[in-house]
Amino acid sequence: MAATLLGPAFIAMGDGTSTFGRLAVEDGRVANVLPADGPSDHPLPPGSSIAPGLIDVHTNGASEFLFNRDQGNALGPAGASYAARGATGFVASVMTAPWESMLHAASELVEAANQLEEDVPSGARCLGIHFEGPFLNPKFRRIHRHEWLLPATQARAREMVDACKGGCLMVTMAPEVDGAADALRVFLENGIVCSAGHTGARYREGMLAIGLGFRSLTHAFNGMPPLDHRDPSILAAFIQDRRTLVQVICDGIHISPVMIDILHRTLGDRVVLATDNMPAADPGYHIEGGVMRAADGTIAGSALHIDEALRNYMSYAQIPFARAIVAATFAPARLIHHDGEMGRIARGARADLSFWDKDYSVIATMVGGRFVYNRLEVAV
Repeated sequence: MAATLLGPAFIAMGDGTSTFGRLAVEDGRVANVLPADGPSDHPLPPGSSIAPGLIDVHTNGASEFLFNRDQGNALGPAGASYAARGATGFVASVMTAPWESMLHAASELVEAANQLEEDVPSGARCLGIHFEGPFLNPKFRRIHRHEWLLPATQARAREMVDACKGGCLMVTMAPEVDGAADALRVFLENGIVCSAGHTGARYREGMLAIGLGFRSLTHAFNGMPPLDHRDPSILAAFIQDRRTLVQVICDGIHISPVMIDILHRTLGDRVVLATDNMPAADPGYHIEGGVMRAADGTIAGSALHIDEALRNYMSYAQIPFARAIVAATFAPARLIHHDGEMGRIARGARADLSFWDKDYSVIATMVGGRFVYNRLEVAV
């Protein structure tokens, strides 16, 4: 099969560097980065950029669909919605709910994702499941209902793993809850990323958690104690230890712009942009003050999209596109152990690509070498 030639355009490689040239795609993979001069099957507007596809590791649904409630039926609409934002992959979050309901939702999502994987791609792919709960600290539970929180056990961890049939990628839990270390061992044995969140842990407990195998922090600053200068919280441990990655909701509300800038200066390429997008799919939720809130006013998630998070990150940290996009491509791919396949533009990597105009709005998205979203004038 002949290679498809794209560009010329600025090409953000996913490692913070960029070049100007054309991209050759063949059999769903990146075949080569070519000089700018030469033929192209898909010319792009002046000032355009090509980058790896964005990856959202924490999102709860899209439009009127919630992963907890609509399960496998939510994946198609969500994939189409995310693709219009430049995303080529996402991790579907299953929030705290009645135990059997959580397991059933995860199982249905994985089954639907496997079925969609066999078809011609029509949107961003569901890469796996993220359990946000039920092993959370009740004092920092936010909208996670108290009666549905559970102590962590090895048996429950195995049930979560089994329900996902190999499709569980990440679990958010508080490292200080009863049984967390036992559940952690099960998750790590199955290659699952353990992310600390909805936690009251302080610095020492955070360092112990990292020593045990926690490698990520869920929505930094939110659902945890503040970064006190005399009694540092778990956030300080995850900022300090270079083995970890830190997820941030970059909407300027969950974390102020100046703190985003400080996190970038401190963490560099260890920042992971995640939306925690909560669609207004239930009468109990509404957007107020730029965030999604429950009926009692508690913040339930964001109204943020991943492309908006990227543009915000560029603005708040005053960094160029090629540098900023690492936090939405290669860093999340590293987090979920998919960095050998995606998150960068390199020979042999999946041709999961996003296309941007001169103002960094998404103009097209490609999954596995096929356009799944396209507002270019050139027909595909």
